[in-house]
Amino acid sequence: MRGMRTAAPVWAVVVALGALLAVPSAALAEEAATEQAKEPAVISLGDSFISGEAGRWQGNGNTVWGSRYGTDLAAYDCNSSETSCYYDPTKVYGSSYDNGCNRSAGAEIHHLSTVRVNGRTFDIDADDRINLACSGATTDDILRTPFKGERPQIEQLADQAAAKDVKLIVLSIGGNDIGFSDVIANCAKGFSLPKDFGWHCSESLGPQMPGRIDTMGTKVEAVLEAVQNTMADAGYRDSDYRLVLQTYPSPIPRGADNRYPETSYARLNTGGCPFYDDDSDWARDTLIPALAEAHEQAAASVGGVDLLDFQDAFDGHEVCAEGVRQSVSGDTLANPLPEAESEWARFIVSGFSQGQMQESMHPNFYGQRQMGECLNTMAEATARTFTCSSSA
Repeated sequence: MRGMRTAAPVWAVVVALGALLAVPSAALAEEAATEQAKEPAVISLGDSFISGEAGRWQGNGNTVWGSRYGTDLAAYDCNSSETSCYYDPTKVYGSSYDNGCNRSAGAEIHHLSTVRVNGRTFDIDADDRINLACSGATTDDILRTPFKGERPQIEQLADQAAAKDVKLIVLSIGGNDIGFSDVIANCAKGFSLPKDFGWHCSESLGPQMPGRIDTMGTKVEAVLEAVQNTMADAGYRDSDYRLVLQTYPSPIPRGADNRYPETSYARLNTGGCPFYDDDSDWARDTLIPALAEAHEQAAASVGGVDLLDFQDAFDGHEVCAEGVRQSVSGDTLANPLPEAESEWARFIVSGFSQGQMQESMHPNFYGQRQMGECLNTMAEATARTFTCSSSA
């Protein structure tokens, strides 16, 4: 009848209501698909011990010429005997060589192929192993201070957390807060001067270290908390990823395990390990363990942090250690001194230039591979702590 409205069939109302309800469901499904499409990734943060400083060197060879007895991975266009070469450090460090961050192609993070998180295993493509660490960085350079022309690492992490499905973050930090490189330099200088004018750094610096390390521990806690907060702000739950804090390996052996006598300047001119026995023992048995204890306490205090202990990672392969040796004439890039016979940390170069001084006493190519394999082993397991040894 004109002027009267008839009710819509029941089936039409149901269909229309279903269409309305489907709109938000479709939006949610699309959002979930977008999240699922993000590639799983792993990220390294921190300082030179994880950025890949010294990754240019495949062992140590005490010569200025050519491929340095097969140890210089930046060498190219060498002659047949490798006594003459050109050098391009960006072959190893890429563009990071320009600002000194020295992120090497063989850095620890690049060995991380799989990660187990919350009962699931994720494969990590090579392009998704992301190195944000920078040589020389302190805790402040992660949290708030632009460093070497780059934004604070925590801001870079936020970008990656939004772009990728981050499954593991590994952190090495604190050494520069206590002035670790200055300690090494002080020990070396004390040994290098004539006996009547030199000093022992265990005596000159040892008493200062406990206070420095206590302060460092508090700062490391702040970094861990900032990482967790950054991930939470990006929408991650604690169970979505793993946060790993690592300790430092010792680049030198105990005095008794040094293959050069303390009385010989071969430790300076040949071995590249200019340290007195008591200073070596102090560094190996006091300083490195104290740093590790501070890191362990920081991880426990913050909670939800895995610990990767590298104190013994280079045992028997430190600079000047008994049982291993430097590369010599006849060792080449094509046939280098095997890893099992080599030193895994960069020696202190004396005399002619061979690379950068800042590379000294850092894990070299072999050392970084050792650390990377240990990190990968931990990432594949469910244990919250892992101790890396040279036989691991």
